[in-house]
Amino acid sequence: MQTLYVSDNGVLLKKKSNRILLKKDNKILEEIPILDLKRVIIFGNNQVSTQLLQYFATKGIDVAFLSSSGRFKFRLVPETSKNIFLRMAQHDHYRNKSFRIQFSQSVVEAKIHNQRSLLVRYQRNRPEVDLKRCLEILKKCSHQVRQKQEIDEIMGVEGYAAKTYFEAYGKLLLGGFTFHKRAYHPPPDPINALLSFGYMLLFNEIESLLEGTGFDVFLGFLHSTHYGRASLATDLIEELRSPLIDRLVLYMINTSSISLKQFSPNEDGVFMDSVARKTFISNYEKFMTTDFLNIQNKNRTNYRQIIRDQVIGLEKTLLQNVDYKCYLYY
Repeated sequence: MQTLYVSDNGVLLKKKSNRILLKKDNKILEEIPILDLKRVIIFGNNQVSTQLLQYFATKGIDVAFLSSSGRFKFRLVPETSKNIFLRMAQHDHYRNKSFRIQFSQSVVEAKIHNQRSLLVRYQRNRPEVDLKRCLEILKKCSHQVRQKQEIDEIMGVEGYAAKTYFEAYGKLLLGGFTFHKRAYHPPPDPINALLSFGYMLLFNEIESLLEGTGFDVFLGFLHSTHYGRASLATDLIEELRSPLIDRLVLYMINTSSISLKQFSPNEDGVFMDSVARKTFISNYEKFMTTDFLNIQNKNRTNYRQIIRDQVIGLEKTLLQNVDYKCYLYY
């Protein structure tokens, strides 16, 4: 096990030899070996012993705390990487406008390509759904990206493409679910709640890998710098949103793994119940770890490895001045 998810409330996590002890109401729920553990994600109100937190820190295990609905709260990370040369190179490249434009064009072009590929794939099984107009717009947007020479202009194309893409995305849903546009805080409907939850899980993994490698996660090239925002992780998630999270949500909805009755509104929007959350996490892990053939390099891989490859690729881009190659979904 590389990732431990704690989704119940009122759980105490303690260290016992080389295992994690999960207790609730003075009863042992589970004992989990720490051997291959890379990250721990804790939802809701739970407690972690000081001894266990110290152990996580010494072993480089990242611990993220999320609300019961999946909103990020905070993370505990080991000592910052000593890779000062990478951070120096990152800041140098940030000041290079030509590099920022080229990198931003590549990321947005890949994002639109992957969005379009997902729609094309799903339409093969849904020929009654007319996506021709949306697919044409996405193709035009992809061509327009390379013509833009300002970050704001590139983001403008990305925004129009995203609006078009999600319009088409909503037409592919079954099971009585409806979806019209992407909305973030708070999520106004079940699909937005699922997408936000998935993006947060993926974002947390990317941010953790970036920090562990030695990047300055707050300094992105495509997304502008805002206080407290890990803009570099926001850059890298873009190419992976549709092939991983958007596809996962479609899969769970269209196979009836999650139903409408598992969602309810509150003052913070619409959220899934605990059973739906566990279903999501289980399928997310399956999507992250299942091997498949990467068309780009003809190697067998999985999405967790692809994330690592993209982080390593960005490191090589900054230190060796080679082009950054985005992940393309076919």
